[in-house]
Amino acid sequence: MDLTRASLLREMLTGTELGSRTTEFGYALRRFTTRRSGLMLFGPVDEEPWHLTAHLDDELHRAGIEDLRPSLVRWAPPPDAPPHLAIGLDRLRDAGRGESLLVVAEDAPADTLLERISDVRRRGTTIFSIGNGDNELTSLSHETLVPELLIPDGFGWRSHELYDEPQAALTEVEPQTAEGFETAQHLVSLAAADEEAGRPGWRRRLRNAIERLGGEPA
Repeated sequence: MDLTRASLLREMLTGTELGSRTTEFGYALRRFTTRRSGLMLFGPVDEEPWHLTAHLDDELHRAGIEDLRPSLVRWAPPPDAPPHLAIGLDRLRDAGRGESLLVVAEDAPADTLLERISDVRRRGTTIFSIGNGDNELTSLSHETLVPELLIPDGFGWRSHELYDEPQAALTEVEPQTAEGFETAQHLVSLAAADEEAGRPGWRRRLRNAIERLGGEPA
């Protein structure tokens, strides 16, 4: 999906739960990553999140937000990998406060992945995750996004009822459609690069209130 299509889709999803949650998620990435180069992406050994890393990097670079450009942490980078693709597990051992680890796991994460996430969290790093509602990954995450539960009716993807008990909603998730999972990542990338994401919360609320009243934004 190219930038034009992703931007159009985001506009169409304004006011939906998917649009709102991906925007909040992207804004939180900006807000809680306060150290330069402190945004790391990580995932299963056989499905490292290249896709989201590349899109986040492109959007943040386009927006001139160089301090937040992400690093892809790899399980076993080859010796001849270029510098930006040669970041190994040592980076996780160096992680700490002011940094964020964004975990992308479309399927249930392996124990080895969960152990690494737990270690990083104990060092004070903020954990974000985009997944399928796995209970263990959710419990380790400060902020989690489950795209399959947020897909609005009419977009051609499967959606699930949200049950009265929050935990039950997570345990009933079926494997997600690749299209919905990928789309959520595009939306998060766009939100993280928003000018609004870098503003204090009260300024965003004031701007939104003015726009709702039909005035010009400050």
